[in-house]
Amino acid sequence: MRRIFYSLIVLAIIISSLPLVSAQLTLGEPAIQKLIKITIDEQGEVHVLHEIKKSDKVVQVDTIDGTVSNLRVIDKEGNDVEYGTIGIESITGITIFPSEEDVIIEYDLDDALFYKDGMWVWDYFNEETTTIIFPNGVDLLFVNNRPVLLQDAKGITCYGRSQNAICDAYIEYVINESTKLTKIQWENRDFVVGIRTLAEISSFNFDQPTKSMSFNVNGDKQLITLIIPLELLWNPYEVYLDDQKILKHEFFSNSTHVWLNIRPENSGTIQIIGTSVVPEFPLFVPFFIGISAVILLQLRNKLNLR
Repeated sequence: MRRIFYSLIVLAIIISSLPLVSAQLTLGEPAIQKLIKITIDEQGEVHVLHEIKKSDKVVQVDTIDGTVSNLRVIDKEGNDVEYGTIGIESITGITIFPSEEDVIIEYDLDDALFYKDGMWVWDYFNEETTTIIFPNGVDLLFVNNRPVLLQDAKGITCYGRSQNAICDAYIEYVINESTKLTKIQWENRDFVVGIRTLAEISSFNFDQPTKSMSFNVNGDKQLITLIIPLELLWNPYEVYLDDQKILKHEFFSNSTHVWLNIRPENSGTIQIIGTSVVPEFPLFVPFFIGISAVILLQLRNKLNLR
């Protein structure tokens, strides 16, 4: 780490000349950030990397909100770069002096990610596009209450000003979240519904005549994800909490299952109503029956069958 003494003196003079009412200190033009990458490990430790485009001017980079430690500023060859820090109690920004190479800023970040009610939570905001890499064992997360199934991906990209947007993301996730399996028997067949939640679920029931399943949930504003076999209950679904319709997300489906997510405001009875139910035909079957009837009718007319 290399900081030039005269640069610190200049910075001190600039700082001392600013009005005390100034809340935002700017010592250079905003840097052009080619990349912001945040990596989170299983213990909730956060590591931040900024890649800054080289500039012949003094530029400033705002750090991510939180407590910065283990700061390192280098070029892409690993050489130390001249810089200054902004902030009194903690670092809030970094000033980079003119450089002939792109600059890498790395640091650890505390007091940003929190463990709350069994979930890791981060209320993240940044005007710049940010890539966030999550720990192993995270395959499902929630961004602004919307489910994101990672599958084989390691993380997400939250778009900022490069896409005429702002990265404003309330992120929630559980590491190695288990899926509870509930078996439903209908006549001589078994169907398994998967449930992923931190809430207490009880009295799971399937009602074939009303094309619905229901259960009791104990817990306020708890995320609940169900993995529903299409053979059992066909989507799209309507979801009710104590007879009041609530928001739902059907966010993933394949040939056999649908993933359904809800977040009821309070404890109560959840009812999920489908469009068709075992042993009824799925919705597309009547279409093919109709087509077959038309074809048979045309053949009958051609052959003059009576």
